[in-house]
Amino acid sequence: MGASLGIAQGYVYSDIETPVIATIGDSTFFHGGMPGLVNAIQHQTPLTLIVLDNGWTSMTGMQVNPGTDETFQQPGNQRVDLARLIPALGVEHFFTIDPFDLDESAAAIQEALTLPGVKVMLARQECAIQAQRRGLRAGKTRVVAENCTLCKRCVVVTGCPAISLGEKAIVIDQALCYGCGLCAQVCKFEAIESERVK
Repeated sequence: MGASLGIAQGYVYSDIETPVIATIGDSTFFHGGMPGLVNAIQHQTPLTLIVLDNGWTSMTGMQVNPGTDETFQQPGNQRVDLARLIPALGVEHFFTIDPFDLDESAAAIQEALTLPGVKVMLARQECAIQAQRRGLRAGKTRVVAENCTLCKRCVVVTGCPAISLGEKAIVIDQALCYGCGLCAQVCKFEAIESERVK
């Protein structure tokens, strides 16, 4: 709960040779991550922080946090936008990415790792559980069974609970699938088709 930034700085100062990447959720960033980021900015600690901004305090029951959309804030409350707050702290290398776009996200992370000082990426997509409760989906996926080799790449890379192994092809449980499309992006055999909802 907020320790990732402090631990990441410890890794940097222990002379670890690989790039250091820390992750933190949006609500945890609000209540425990900002002091660590301010310290990293002050000392220009070379690390990359990925803030997983899903708009909710998902770990403890989907409570509203300062970054939750104003539609769900109490009357009279105001949303605090991380996309404005983080650069205002003095972060020079700031990226906003869509974590459902694998190529864009990977390219942005690769770029960040080449830059000096503190880099922050805001990976922004609403929590799938909360969105699905309102009847929303990111997209639609379907299996092209004749192309599936049961290589399990979609299962191993994404860890998606909607995907299971069938007898001759993977199976996607549409009741669990949010339609993010990551499975289709990692499949090397075009065995999954995905269409984003506009």
